[in-house]
Amino acid sequence: MPWRLNLPAPAPHPLADPDTALHNQRHTGEHSALTAPMPGTVIRVAVAPGDRVAARQPLVVLEAMKMETPVVAPYEAVVSSVNVAEGDRVAGGTVLVELED
Repeated sequence: MPWRLNLPAPAPHPLADPDTALHNQRHTGEHSALTAPMPGTVIRVAVAPGDRVAARQPLVVLEAMKMETPVVAPYEAVVSSVNVAEGDRVAGGTVLVELED
């Protein structure tokens, strides 16, 4: 007869609080570059340089594989530059928008 050991499942880890992560990231005083998460087409640019944006505010919307993917601000900041225009095809990792505190 084979031997079998039944162990309990490990306790789940608590999920990270996104507000805490955004708050900690906000006070770095550095520039942030938001990149395209995947190749796609820019279908909407919702900001311009100099605009003040709130945390989680959509900045750019990409279309890839018939899905729209918004790229949002990770924290409250000012847009320092927008490197794409509507209709541009971008590769994954392309810098779309740059932010500064």
